[in-house]
Amino acid sequence: MIVAVRPPSIAITGRFQPFHRDHLDLVVHGLKLADRVIIGITNPDRRSLKAVPSSAHRHQAGANPFTYLERQRIIRAALNGAAVDLGRYEIVPFPLDAPNVWPDYISLSTPQLVRVFSDWERDKVTTLRNGGYEVVVLDGDPADRISASNVRAAMAAGQPWQHWLPRGSAEALISFSGQNLEQRCARVDQDE
Repeated sequence: MIVAVRPPSIAITGRFQPFHRDHLDLVVHGLKLADRVIIGITNPDRRSLKAVPSSAHRHQAGANPFTYLERQRIIRAALNGAAVDLGRYEIVPFPLDAPNVWPDYISLSTPQLVRVFSDWERDKVTTLRNGGYEVVVLDGDPADRISASNVRAAMAAGQPWQHWLPRGSAEALISFSGQNLEQRCARVDQDE
């Protein structure tokens, strides 16, 4: 009989622009699979953003309105609001476009948890596996998906968006963005 060994940690990576309820659900799922979740924030340095064929908007300024530190604060507020113990997670940078440094942030022995909705996530699974990670794949239903693009579009238009974010994270986001939130989410790239 083969007994699956519970990994001490599992990783979840994403831009989290911003961290919304689907992201929190993925973290909670990860905590059922492992003792700790390592949350890797991709694109930690906005100056290194690059176009990706399977996700045309990922490199655009309007798709990346929040800094690495701001995203950390939003995630911590969401996890605090969900009563996730501080000892059960860690937040680290994870430059997805620099596989040579991945082990500096998340050990190759840590499985990655990816929910797949589109070609982008399928490509991400392949990229992580090619980089040496075991990847646990969850199938996502695109009809039920919360899209950070929709959240940012609502922010840019001054429409309601708070219902898509976990308790605590909307307040954290408003605390450092204030009235500037619409402008930050409406930015466009200068080269477009």
